[in-house]
Amino acid sequence: MKPVSLLDTTLRDGALAEGVSFTPEDKLEILKLLDALEIDYLEAGWPYQFPEDLEVFARARELGLKGKLTVFGSTRRPETPPSRDPNIRAMMRAETEVVHVYGKAWELHVEKVVRTSLEENLRMVRDTVAFFKDQGKEVLFTAEHFFDACRRGRDYPLSVVQAALEAGADLIDLGDSNGSALPSEVKKSTRTVVELAGEVPVGFHGHNDSGLAVANAISAIEAGARHVQGSVGGYGARCGITDFATLLPILKLRMGLEVVSDEALRKLTPITRRIVNKIGVGDLDYHPFVGYKVFAHRTHAHIAAVLSDPESYEPIPPEAVGNERRLLLPGIAQASYLEALASRLGVDLTEDTAANRRIKEELLRLEKEGYTYEDAEASFELVLGKLTGRFRPWIEVERLRLFEVIRGKLQPVVEASLRVKLGGRTEYVAAEGEGPVRTLFMVLKDALLEEEAGLGELAGYVRALSLKAVRVRTFYPRGTRELKARVTITLADGERSFTTIGISGDLIQAVWQALLDGMEYGLYTEAERRNLVLS
Repeated sequence: MKPVSLLDTTLRDGALAEGVSFTPEDKLEILKLLDALEIDYLEAGWPYQFPEDLEVFARARELGLKGKLTVFGSTRRPETPPSRDPNIRAMMRAETEVVHVYGKAWELHVEKVVRTSLEENLRMVRDTVAFFKDQGKEVLFTAEHFFDACRRGRDYPLSVVQAALEAGADLIDLGDSNGSALPSEVKKSTRTVVELAGEVPVGFHGHNDSGLAVANAISAIEAGARHVQGSVGGYGARCGITDFATLLPILKLRMGLEVVSDEALRKLTPITRRIVNKIGVGDLDYHPFVGYKVFAHRTHAHIAAVLSDPESYEPIPPEAVGNERRLLLPGIAQASYLEALASRLGVDLTEDTAANRRIKEELLRLEKEGYTYEDAEASFELVLGKLTGRFRPWIEVERLRLFEVIRGKLQPVVEASLRVKLGGRTEYVAAEGEGPVRTLFMVLKDALLEEEAGLGELAGYVRALSLKAVRVRTFYPRGTRELKARVTITLADGERSFTTIGISGDLIQAVWQALLDGMEYGLYTEAERRNLVLS
């Protein structure tokens, strides 16, 4: 038995986050990803609030998931038998082995939100838990606003917990529903419930409104909790909830709790990134453990220290969570740093050969023009791949035209036309869009898809590519007075994101260079991954 069981509610609490929406297909795909992380309980929806979730539960039963599908809903309504309550009937239609029921533990909510008596609320808890137990269900009960209630007096919230225990709840979960509890409060109140519950495990569900959800989950576990609820990426109502992408490495690598296997933990970074990319809300740049920048080292002193012993500046080994170390070259002319980065890409630049000198000279020339790759490693890999012959050029631009036209009185439209050689064959395409960047992306993508025969099965990959981010800044290259634009473009293919860079005195040229490099990088590396040859 695991020391701490996990319930992921990305698809339920995560669906309450601003800007987040799921189709049934999205939910099914994410369920499979979560299952690969060995999550014990997979809360797939709240059918009373979102009736379409019933379709998800029906289809999810065919996925062969190892985690337990769990449906979510509230206690019965005041003065309503469970069998006639529409919420409970919707939960039953999900046909899951596990039900997750929440009930009010704070007098304020009972009297002012539910608008019933404290005694009736206790009956609602008992009746609902007992009803589901009579139906043969495993019942997880969350005492909502438990810590808010304890701050004002423990008697009533503990009576709610006692009611659920007496009715046969299989797990008591304590909710920091406003995200306002402090770790010391969580530890104290959790310890009390652990003693009250005896053999029944106690869990924690924390919101992050005060930035303490992960810390509070750890405090609950230290106080004896054996269950945690959260979401991969921290998605949830308002500021989100306990983030499993942060919590799992701490539990396993820092606290020694075998919540998931080593193999599952190594999948954490790629799975988190796929979920975040699928949802389309949130930024992984600075995310602990799975972020793009968490294992990035920039100064000479930090890089030298990490090359000597990674523990000097890293909380855990990046490979343990499927992430990677990034050495951000403060100047790619620094030989030792350049050689270390190139070695990660399979290129040995340590020998003093004519070929290596040519590569270093070209990289030095690019650096003088302002190229730094700390936030655009895909461009560095592309440059190095072309210099070493790893990437065979397949895209050759012959002519690009971009112009803005006005339709009607006030409707600006950007039009682009592109003549390009793809594998020696010439294609000519045109596109229009709302702005220059997106129009350039569309015309390049359309040109590639015109040569579907040459792309082969990579045509589907090109269709899936999307434009995720554009960043622009201006600068003066070292020793010059010529103002230039530095543009980074981030593309995503559904499984990964990658960033390329363009630099020019003309903003559009810089954008085009970054877009072209991004498309080439994605195409070439995906062809390598699939062991294909572009024809």
